[in-house]
Amino acid sequence: MKKLLTISTIVAFLSLPVLAAPYALDKAKSKVDFQINHLKLSVVHGNFDKFEAIIDYDTASNKLNVFEGKVEVSSIDTANTKRDEHLRAEDIFNVKKYPNMTFKMTKFENGKIYGDLTIKGVTKAITLDSTMKNKGNVLEVLANTKVKRSDFNVVWESNLKDSLVSDELEIKLTLTAMSK
Repeated sequence: MKKLLTISTIVAFLSLPVLAAPYALDKAKSKVDFQINHLKLSVVHGNFDKFEAIIDYDTASNKLNVFEGKVEVSSIDTANTKRDEHLRAEDIFNVKKYPNMTFKMTKFENGKIYGDLTIKGVTKAITLDSTMKNKGNVLEVLANTKVKRSDFNVVWESNLKDSLVSDELEIKLTLTAMSK
């Protein structure tokens, strides 16, 4: 009888729905955007068209267990072909040597996603302010942060330095994912 009770308990436990689950990114509804001040007069908006993410979210606790991403740097789009070609070049992003940017979460706490951002082989700890919207089997992750491009060696030689393009830029993520 005791053995039957133990087996029944195990079966019942295994029958419970798993609340933490991986999510598949819906690229058509997701964006990786950025903006940066130009000439201290205007803002340049841009995005990356090619990216992927690994998301594991626990609906019971509203907590991210895994949050990782990879961006193909050559997919940069600022609505200016000449500028985009220069951004891909060796003196700025050097996409031939550093084709991807990556992010890997180290901790999730109180809506903040802590993790390591790697650009051009340089890894820095950053914090994303985030909001999670759970709509059944659809999860929307809204996150943003500000970083200094000089921290990642995304600079070029100029006598004007920070006067042309600001050192600080804002990164905005709008990710929609479906539970698998």
